[in-house]
Amino acid sequence: MTFEPRIVLAAFDGTQPPPDSVPAWLARSWEDPDGFAAAMAPIHAGRSTPFKSRTGQHHDFFHDLVARHATTDRIALRAYSRTQGWRTLSYRQLQEQASRRATAWAGLGVKPGAKLCLMLPPGAELMVSLCAALGLGACVSLLPPGARAFVARRLDALAPQHIAAEPHQAPLLGKHASRLLPMQTQVPPALASYTYKPSEPVGLLFSPLAKPSDVPVPLTAGDAWRSALVDGLLTFGLNPGDHLAAPGFHPLQHLPALYFTTLLRGATYLHVEPADLDVTPTLLTEHPVRALGLTPAVRDLVARARLPLKNVGLWFRDPQAPFDFYAWRDALKACGLASVPGGNVCVDPALGGAVLCSHRRVAADVHTDIAPAPGRAWALRDFTDSGQDAVGDTGLFTPLPDAGRPLAHVVLTRVRGQYHHLGVREPRREGRVFLFEEVANALREPPGPRLDTVGLAVPESGLAGAYRSVLVVFTGDLPPGVEVSEADVRRRIEQALGADALPDRIERFALHARRLNGQQDGPLDEEWCRAQYFMGSLKLKSGDPLFQALTSLRARVESR
Repeated sequence: MTFEPRIVLAAFDGTQPPPDSVPAWLARSWEDPDGFAAAMAPIHAGRSTPFKSRTGQHHDFFHDLVARHATTDRIALRAYSRTQGWRTLSYRQLQEQASRRATAWAGLGVKPGAKLCLMLPPGAELMVSLCAALGLGACVSLLPPGARAFVARRLDALAPQHIAAEPHQAPLLGKHASRLLPMQTQVPPALASYTYKPSEPVGLLFSPLAKPSDVPVPLTAGDAWRSALVDGLLTFGLNPGDHLAAPGFHPLQHLPALYFTTLLRGATYLHVEPADLDVTPTLLTEHPVRALGLTPAVRDLVARARLPLKNVGLWFRDPQAPFDFYAWRDALKACGLASVPGGNVCVDPALGGAVLCSHRRVAADVHTDIAPAPGRAWALRDFTDSGQDAVGDTGLFTPLPDAGRPLAHVVLTRVRGQYHHLGVREPRREGRVFLFEEVANALREPPGPRLDTVGLAVPESGLAGAYRSVLVVFTGDLPPGVEVSEADVRRRIEQALGADALPDRIERFALHARRLNGQQDGPLDEEWCRAQYFMGSLKLKSGDPLFQALTSLRARVESR
């Protein structure tokens, strides 16, 4: 199949109205992803050093992302911290530091295909370590340092051969501490970059979109390279030297995809934490941002500050976030973005980048338009999990090949020739899976009394498509002098799993949860517990003297 780059680029420049139907070139790109990427590669490289990678044949990430830009003065990363202000990492520095680190790690046994976990927060050290791992041909996993149970569960699932982390994070590694690699080395750089085959895994990623989210999902080199090429050129419309920023976007969902996209294009990734923006919103105006990602929280922050974002070339949002039409309309007008092209972008880390994106257009209102990304093979499946195609124009968006991959969750519908985001098949938090099972495990462990819990998600009012997570806690009959407050529950959850696992609401009942088969240590009858909560029965029983007496009696019997 042939593709006309001029027509493709014009469809993403933000000047044309949305098409009435799916363009012929886009439909062809879904059928021939490699052919589409091969047609776009010369336009992407432009007059810069050509790629070493060849679509469908082989991929040299270190050369294409780092080395070919190292002779320029471009900046790879611009990051802000309150103590040091803005700091930069040039492509020349990135190549030197990553080569030096890779050379040292190779001497410590890091080989092609080795599972290497990068337990580092977003920033310069993560970018340098990622590029070093790619140069060695490792299979990379990202796991930001955080709560002990969250990290331990994922390290056990990954069983990495090597771990890159700051020395002070060693206590989080537990039994994996012996696999820690040094971060600072003085070895002279001597790196011959590795070339991946398209089907070879370049990553094993803990995607918060996958269910379960604590099982790593493979990312192939072909998917990672093709997605970075398409996203840099089309989805985000970057030019060499442009800035891309996505403050507040979940790192496990959007990294390393956004790093790959930025570096392959020779652009700059701008990193700033939402907490720093809350103190100084004008940080977003200190450097021209070509592509700005807005979460609902950052949207509200810049709207309150009435921050004039005149330096933004285009904005994007994740359509899985709540669809608050009025909040988006007011914020775009308050910040001067109503006249700036914008759209919807959904990133799946296990597929290397954007899997869904909309036609960029200038509009004061947010919309639900979205279609499978160019060069992305996909199918519209029914809701039975049988693998059968949807009969009508509504179904589950399923990237292909889908064998052995997490179940699809995004619902697409086609109306008058255009695809729209219709929601998700099950309650989620901005597309991410609720960690109810991990919360339950954490609250059964000391310190503190063992608690039985059941999680549920309740739709919020309006048309936003948002859910409020509720954690039902059964405390049973506690010993004299022992109390379990809501603050106690929240503290235990945050210490074990981090703030992202905290429910929106906690309901405590001094009752025992029903168990399946009546076994004392058997699994909870979660459906019964949820039904009892929704009917108000738990509230009534917890205040009934008879049930209070039965709860105390059961506690005494079980303690014998």
